[in-house]
Amino acid sequence: MKKRFETLDSFRGLAALFVVIHHMHYVGSITELNFFKHSFWFVEFFFVLSGFVLAHGYAWKQNLKFKNYFIARTFRIFPLHLFILCVYILFELIKLFAYKSGLHINAVPFSNNNAISEIIPNALLLQSWLPHASHISFNAPSWSISVEYYMYMIFFVTLLLKKNMKYITWLLISVSMFILLIMDRDLAELIVRGLSCFFAGVLTYLIYINIEQKVPENVEYWTLLEIMLLSLVSYLISSDFIYKSLVISLLFCMVVLVFAFEKGLISSLLKQKVFLYLGKLSYSIYMIHAFIVFNVLWFFIIIDRYVDIKLTPVLHNMPYVDFGSPLYNNIFIVVILGIIVFISGFTYRFIEKKGQQLGKKYKDFI
Repeated sequence: MKKRFETLDSFRGLAALFVVIHHMHYVGSITELNFFKHSFWFVEFFFVLSGFVLAHGYAWKQNLKFKNYFIARTFRIFPLHLFILCVYILFELIKLFAYKSGLHINAVPFSNNNAISEIIPNALLLQSWLPHASHISFNAPSWSISVEYYMYMIFFVTLLLKKNMKYITWLLISVSMFILLIMDRDLAELIVRGLSCFFAGVLTYLIYINIEQKVPENVEYWTLLEIMLLSLVSYLISSDFIYKSLVISLLFCMVVLVFAFEKGLISSLLKQKVFLYLGKLSYSIYMIHAFIVFNVLWFFIIIDRYVDIKLTPVLHNMPYVDFGSPLYNNIFIVVILGIIVFISGFTYRFIEKKGQQLGKKYKDFI
C-alpha cells in the first residue's frame, strides 16, 4: 500500500485556510497582516504538492491505463466543482428574480464574470485555458483547479516516455516554464505558474525516493530544519522582492521534501487529528470559501445600503467589514472560518467521497 504523507495533507489544509483569510478584509484584523495579504502564493504550494503526490501515486505504477487514470482524476475533481458551479448559477437566478423585482444586490445578474457565456468554459474547467474566457468567473478559486486538471493529462503523457526521457521532460517543462514566468508574466501566466510548480513537485518526489533511505534519524536536526523552513516561508510570503514567484516555488519544493520525511517535532504536531481533518477537507474548504466569504460581504453591504449603519467602509479601493472593534472583527473571522469548515465536512462526505465512490464503480463497470 502506498505511503500517505499525513504531514503534507495537514499542510494542504492549513494552506487552504490561509487562502480563505487572504480573501477576507476586516478592519484592524489578522487579515491586514502582510502574511495573509500575500497568502495567494499558497496556490503555488498546491501545485507543487499535487506534482509530488501524483508522482508518488502514478510515476512508477506498472500497467497504468489512461482510462483508470482519467476516471480517478475526473471523479476526484469534477463532482464538487460542478456542485459549486450549480450553486453559483442558482444564486444568479435568485439575483435575477430579485433584480426584476426591483432589488439590486450588486452587479446585473449573469453579467461580467458571471455571464452565461462563461458557464460552459467553467463546466469543462477550461476557464484558465481559453483566451476569451474569464478565469475568475463564477467560483473564482476554481481557476487553479482548471489549470491543475489538464496538467494531470499532460503528466500522463509524460508517463508514456522511457525512464530517462521522462525525467528530462519533467525537468525541461519545469525549467522552461519558470523562465517564461520570469521573462513575461502576461504570457498565459496562470498555466505557466501551474506547469512550473507542478513539474517541480514531480522532480521533488524524484529526489525524495532517491534519498529516502539515506537521511539521518536525528529528531533535533529535523525539528530545527522544519522550524527554519517555516520561518523562511513566513518571512518570504510577507515580503516583496524580485523573482518572488521562482523563489517561493522552490522554497515550497524544499518544504514538501523535508516534511515528506515526517521526522521532526513539527511533523509530529501536524499529524494530530485536528490538522489531519483540515487536510481531509482542504479541497472543499478551497472550493466553497469564496461563495461564503464574498456573499457575507455583500450581505453587510446590503444592510449598509438600507439601514445605513456603516459596516462596510471602503479602504484601499475595496469594501472592508468593520464591527467597530478589532476584537469583534477577529472573532467574526473565526466564526466564518468555523462555518466554512463545518460546511466543508458535509461537502466532503456527501459530494467528494460520493463522487470518488461513483468513479470507482464506473471504472469497474466499464
